[in-house]
Amino acid sequence: MATMQRPRCSLPDVLGVAELVRRRRRRRRYALSSSKWEKRTLTWRVRSFPQSSALTAETVRTLMHHALSTWGIESGLRFQELVSQDPTEPDILIDFARAYHQDSYPFDGQGGTLAHAFFPGEHPISGDTHFDDEETWTYGSKDGEGTDLFAVAVHEFGHALGLGHSSAPNSIMRPFYQGPVGEPHKYRLSQDDREGLQQLYGKVPETPYDKPTRKPLAPAPPPPALPPDSPSLPVPDRCDGNFDAIANIRGEIFFFKGPWFWRLQPSGQLVSPRPARLHRFWEGLPAEVKVIQAAYARHPDGRILLFSGPQFWVFQDRQLEGAPRPLTELGLPAGEEVDAVFSWPLNGKTYLIRGGRYWRYDEAAARPDPGYPRDLSLWEGAPHAPDDVSVSNAGDTYFFKGAHYWRFPKGSVKADPDSPQPMGPKWLDCPAPSARPHSPQPPRATLEPGTCDCSCEINEASGRPSLSFLLSLLALLVGGVASP
Repeated sequence: MATMQRPRCSLPDVLGVAELVRRRRRRRRYALSSSKWEKRTLTWRVRSFPQSSALTAETVRTLMHHALSTWGIESGLRFQELVSQDPTEPDILIDFARAYHQDSYPFDGQGGTLAHAFFPGEHPISGDTHFDDEETWTYGSKDGEGTDLFAVAVHEFGHALGLGHSSAPNSIMRPFYQGPVGEPHKYRLSQDDREGLQQLYGKVPETPYDKPTRKPLAPAPPPPALPPDSPSLPVPDRCDGNFDAIANIRGEIFFFKGPWFWRLQPSGQLVSPRPARLHRFWEGLPAEVKVIQAAYARHPDGRILLFSGPQFWVFQDRQLEGAPRPLTELGLPAGEEVDAVFSWPLNGKTYLIRGGRYWRYDEAAARPDPGYPRDLSLWEGAPHAPDDVSVSNAGDTYFFKGAHYWRFPKGSVKADPDSPQPMGPKWLDCPAPSARPHSPQPPRATLEPGTCDCSCEINEASGRPSLSFLLSLLALLVGGVASP
């Protein structure tokens, strides 16, 4: 649990080209990418330096030199620094960058992800290593006083040489930041890291590797004061649940709470147990927006919609497009707000929930569907006024409320019999709560004439589907008014 509270390297490991996404896992704890460098001497250069750190450019270059030498000592690889005037393109180009920096893996401000590197290959970005410039980079400080640049650099250069993450306790390739690792010129890799490296490049030759020739590092400067909005200040506990919004955005699940959010990757791992700042990530979102009440990715064009109050904002990637839009465009009454919004793959429609009612919007026709709002009880077993609703990459629909979720199998409008379940163990790397929720359903609202509100079940013990589900599915196929 203590480890889970630490910042981490970006996951999944960032690859130079799409075909390298498939990684083969070994029986050992280390993991390897599907590529390695075919040469024994690699060049490198620091192109940009940290702007918010007390470390000098020379100190940064020296730390990079020692971090690379750590891997060279164990493999016989040699690393040659190119001077800034050298027109040669280096194999490993090092940058300190903020937010979106032209590689589709934006940083999230202080805390959260610290850095990322690209696996070896022939692509121009292969081997490049990027550090989040909004971190407070230090060396030789106590754990907790900034982020040790040398430790993170050793980890990221492991990726740049072709290593994935490791589960070995002492490995520098563990995904979570582990704090300072000691004096750079004395540090040596763990056995697991050496075995992973030598699996790619062979054991160190008989000829001893040249010892680092850099001048000794100067005494470490004190870390600068943290900015007032630093994530080291009290942040909400994700294990409490009660999120303002939850959304599947391009395969990742975003959990919003106040001015913070967490990201769960398709692998089922959190990008970081520490949240990122809402306004640092969503560029252009007005500062007065303190809470995101719902969010979803629009399927026709990939735009991302964030809802707060009676309006919403449209983003292309992380960039705001235009002015806020009223919810009346989506069919809701003037002044109405939403608890949840999601797009259902079965019919391609967008659902907007408020309390015990919902509206439906036709994205293809760009207009609200007639005959709404309807009663949320048509989604059998759904909680009243959910915190949000999201559809998984597998197509299942999940209603979230408090610290629990209700699962609706792909294409079904009836919750699993074992719902609700605690969301912490499945989604957030959190322990299960001690008790299941008690969430009685509110009285059903009066439905409009011609609307099906069937809850009778036939031969449920024999495993046949409920009548209401069959009616709903039939209506979906023929486009009738009984569809949810």
